[in-house]
Amino acid sequence: MDRVGIISAMKIEIEKVFDFMDVVDRVFVAGNEYFLGSIHGKEVVLVCGGVGKVNAASTTQILISVFDVDCVINTGIAGSMKDEVKICDVVISTDVSHHDVREDQLKSCYPNEQFFVADEKLLNIAKNVSEKEIDQDSNYHIGRIVSGESFINDSSKKEDIINRLSPYCVEMEASAIGHVCHINKTPFLIIRSISDNANEEAEISYDLFEKKAAYQSANLLLGIIKKV
Repeated sequence: MDRVGIISAMKIEIEKVFDFMDVVDRVFVAGNEYFLGSIHGKEVVLVCGGVGKVNAASTTQILISVFDVDCVINTGIAGSMKDEVKICDVVISTDVSHHDVREDQLKSCYPNEQFFVADEKLLNIAKNVSEKEIDQDSNYHIGRIVSGESFINDSSKKEDIINRLSPYCVEMEASAIGHVCHINKTPFLIIRSISDNANEEAEISYDLFEKKAAYQSANLLLGIIKKV
């Protein structure tokens, strides 16, 4: 994998990554600024693509089609969907799915997939790096990540998503990134650190922990870049 595409939704999610990047060029495409350079000697293209699945899909396709990246890694924050997944823990994707699209629609319409599977090589690297890079007060988990076009802060909505998909965490971009990578046959991995519990206290928790969670996820990404 000669060139790694790195994508986040918000600037706070890549601030730490950007600090380690040697930038050689900046290119604007479709309103977003793409940073070209290297991290730990690895060629990378980094972009903050904006919140939501449409922004994530557009930015991912540009990384692949315009900048010819060999893989895409997404870093960011998310809401927990399991009791054992605590605030500031990290979730590494086995697969991703849209929680706000009907199962039969996902299966019957192109690309006829409900789940988009993360790259096994990237996943194994992430597992190994997690043993060393995750904060001692936190844990890492390997599992499903689901996405939808709304911030989940309602226990009944959370329960419905859990019952249907059994995810480890929920957010707003991963499934679109996985979807686009799948149809382009581009390896991908999603890394998310937990900022809230996707319940009625989510907004308060998010405000308190978004920065720490974002840095936790970014730190793992930096470790992965060394090994890719």
